[in-house]
Amino acid sequence: MAAPSPPAPPPPGTIIGLRIPPKQQDEQHHSTVIQMPNDECAWAQGYPNIQKGCFLGRVCQYAHPKQCQYYEIESLLQVGPTCGLVALSMMFNGEPTPAELLADAKKNKYTLNGEMFSAQYLYELTRRNLDRRTGSCQLHEGALDCDKIKKLLRAGGCLLVPYDADTNHAPCLKSGHRAHWALVVGFLVDENDEFYVFARHGKTRNIAVWSLATLSQSNANLTQFAQPKGYPDCTFHQPEGGLAGPLGLMNRCILINGLPQQIVHVC
Repeated sequence: MAAPSPPAPPPPGTIIGLRIPPKQQDEQHHSTVIQMPNDECAWAQGYPNIQKGCFLGRVCQYAHPKQCQYYEIESLLQVGPTCGLVALSMMFNGEPTPAELLADAKKNKYTLNGEMFSAQYLYELTRRNLDRRTGSCQLHEGALDCDKIKKLLRAGGCLLVPYDADTNHAPCLKSGHRAHWALVVGFLVDENDEFYVFARHGKTRNIAVWSLATLSQSNANLTQFAQPKGYPDCTFHQPEGGLAGPLGLMNRCILINGLPQQIVHVC
């Protein structure tokens, strides 16, 4: 008698495809499909930008967050070393445009090519544009990982934050040699009470999800200027005292309140 056939292997786990709508596509403007198990970040299935960001950042993969809210702000990609101006334009939904902000910054001698190595200068641009609409801003000095920042985000505020960007654009510690600007548009508190932020910046159309503590450490290490590798022949304007000086980037960010955009409360 022939030996009985072995039992059939169990079916593979169900996989879902998360398709990002055209307005949220990547830099090449191709539709992006992320394959993930149907139980990973399932709590955010109704919010594809947040689900994709948390899946890529390995945040709240299987546990529902305690709190999660954000502004639905359209991404803009930077052209040239204009990350701070692009982050500011995103906050205003593209009006003024990055090009208009660049002209204003050049007129006020804040920049030569779009670079913003001074939180004070970007704060002055922010304040001048907020004067024409609702909202208020404040230049914050000190650590980002503090009750003041968390309270602001819980109240629906947002931040313009300089930090060192790694090759994947996440916060790192390079002493300011990879200084970059991001717009923090919301937050998440995980099951262990760790505080994360949602951020937009000019290098990708994806929402980034970063630990606030990690972003704070990166912001605090901005001490030295380094010539950006992509612009070896460009001259950049640095504020008096450098990145670590009173007009620089270290331990500084811009707090914004009262934006007209509607807050999305996920949980």
